[in-house]
Amino acid sequence: MPTRARGLCATLTAILLVAIGSVASAAYQTQHVFIVVMDGVRWSDTFGDPTHQNIPHLWNDLRPQGTLFTRFHNRGITVTRQGHSTMISGTWQPVANGGARLTRPTLMEYYRDEKGVPPGKCWSIFGKARYSFEPWSSGLAYGEKLAGKHFNGGGPNNPANENSTEGDAGVLAKVLEVMKSDQPDIVFINFGYTDHSGHVAKDIAEYQAAIKGCDEQMWKLWEAIQADPHYKDTTTVFFTNDHGRHTTDFHGHGDHCEGCEHIMLVVLGPDTPKGKEVSDELLQIDIAPTAGELLGIQTPLAEGHVIASCLTRDLGLNKKEAVTDTARQAVEIEKLASRDLDRVVADHVLASMKPDQVAADLDGEVLMLGVLQMAKQTQDKRYADFVRQWVDAHQGATETGAQLAVAGVALQLPPPARDARMELVKKTADQVMAQPTEGASRKQLLRAGVLLGRLAQVTKDAKYSEAAERVLTAGLAQPPPPATAVQEAARDYLLLGLAAAVLPQDQAATKAFLIASFTALRNMKEVGGLWDDPTISVLNLTALNIGRLGGGLRDVTRLRGQNAQLPASVTSMTEPDLRPLFPNQPTAPLDRLRRQLVTTIAQRGKQQIGISQDLLKYGVDEAGVYADGSPAAEGGFLIAFQRLDWRYVGNTWPGPR
Repeated sequence: MPTRARGLCATLTAILLVAIGSVASAAYQTQHVFIVVMDGVRWSDTFGDPTHQNIPHLWNDLRPQGTLFTRFHNRGITVTRQGHSTMISGTWQPVANGGARLTRPTLMEYYRDEKGVPPGKCWSIFGKARYSFEPWSSGLAYGEKLAGKHFNGGGPNNPANENSTEGDAGVLAKVLEVMKSDQPDIVFINFGYTDHSGHVAKDIAEYQAAIKGCDEQMWKLWEAIQADPHYKDTTTVFFTNDHGRHTTDFHGHGDHCEGCEHIMLVVLGPDTPKGKEVSDELLQIDIAPTAGELLGIQTPLAEGHVIASCLTRDLGLNKKEAVTDTARQAVEIEKLASRDLDRVVADHVLASMKPDQVAADLDGEVLMLGVLQMAKQTQDKRYADFVRQWVDAHQGATETGAQLAVAGVALQLPPPARDARMELVKKTADQVMAQPTEGASRKQLLRAGVLLGRLAQVTKDAKYSEAAERVLTAGLAQPPPPATAVQEAARDYLLLGLAAAVLPQDQAATKAFLIASFTALRNMKEVGGLWDDPTISVLNLTALNIGRLGGGLRDVTRLRGQNAQLPASVTSMTEPDLRPLFPNQPTAPLDRLRRQLVTTIAQRGKQQIGISQDLLKYGVDEAGVYADGSPAAEGGFLIAFQRLDWRYVGNTWPGPR
């Protein structure tokens, strides 16, 4: 080979070797990440204790091999479910214990999506019951299809439950088992006994003993990792807490005191400096992005930042970019959901519908009430004009259902416009009062009763309230739509919510509303989720909001204790009322069923409404169409999404809370 050719070949070889070296260097040694949680322990009881008596292994054996962070905080909600959901998603999570799923993708979902690995490569192992963690998120294109595997240690007979130090040992045993069987790349672990002990311990010594026991399990885990050829020198471990405990009383937690927010974090691994201490403030939302950085994946929806101070070198791999189809879809959905959605939907209504072409029926009434609420919230004259034009276009209607819709909307107009149309409203009211209730449909009677009840609130005229009770009683005496008619059942539920709101003293109306609430909530896909049909979702959420403050739910949500006195609307529920609701409990005492109904409504109705409503925003497309764009869907969205305080006092609907 000529000298010049040999030189060129050598140069190319050198360039290639440098390129290969650069590629090889653009990765961390970390191939596996363990996030290990000592549940519910204060900083002052771990590294903040000058004696370190409760954490001999963390202080003497683990800390020198890694980096300790002395100002690590949970600045979100200092409760178990929220803390775990926050650290695994990199976003502050508001989900309630026993409630909904976390609302942003987990580290496991990101990893499985980007790496294409099976579920067994991502494990969550918990020594607590269901309320400690849900293994996948509720939306944004990720979800169950990308979930990892999950172990729940809840239940007194489970060897890994939170009730004793043996339960923590059971959690470790499960971790060691899956390390052998699945060799996961991500393991999210909860040792739950420390939190349980903190709540029930007779004295602080008992609680501190639980910490010392967990410290032992953490040390055993690290030893097991180092003894396993698959994990040794390729695994980074985050030892942390989900939340602390009150500064002055270790038995509780959940507020923003120093004790609840200040928690520990020590990181060990092949890419983390040894014997380092960092005093910069860092947050719980930073764990997931940092784990993503070490694993070489993106966390596009995470709010936290990569903790560069726990890295021997910061390669900047996790730029939180959307690099997969799933991630790109999720980011786009999030952009759409961050718009001023009620205005986007209301503007679409005005652009796509003519007032005189929207039917004067219950669905049309829902749409007009939603647009009217936008007019009250924004003071935008266009919205009020649209509603007035609809009322005027249909004021000559002769069919009873249309008349009820027009009168019902006219009654909600601002006082000057309402007063100008009050004669029309009273004329419709007088007509329905004069009509016999025999032969009228349930829907027509409920709608008539609601109109009369609204009118009674405005005029303070007893004749309308008396007529409302009479007409509603006749309507409630008729059977509700069959369970198979889900769309009609949702509309019936909306009317029951209105009836309970306008006549809160009517036990029959409140009872019917509570039974419908129980049925609707039981049929949710899951707690804090939505129903399968988006239109049903907005109608049901609207009904819940209206009725909970006007009728039964407001009082029922306070009655969760076994000895609480139930209101008359609940105690009046009979065998035929309750047995169909609990087909799997044919012999249970009626009082137990009544209390179970109350508990279901309290837990799902009160705690989860806000989260469910928040999910509605992901159903609005680029054009501003919610669901199928029908009047019921668009109007229901405008009403439900705004989370109104629906109290029919003086015929006004206050603005959003």
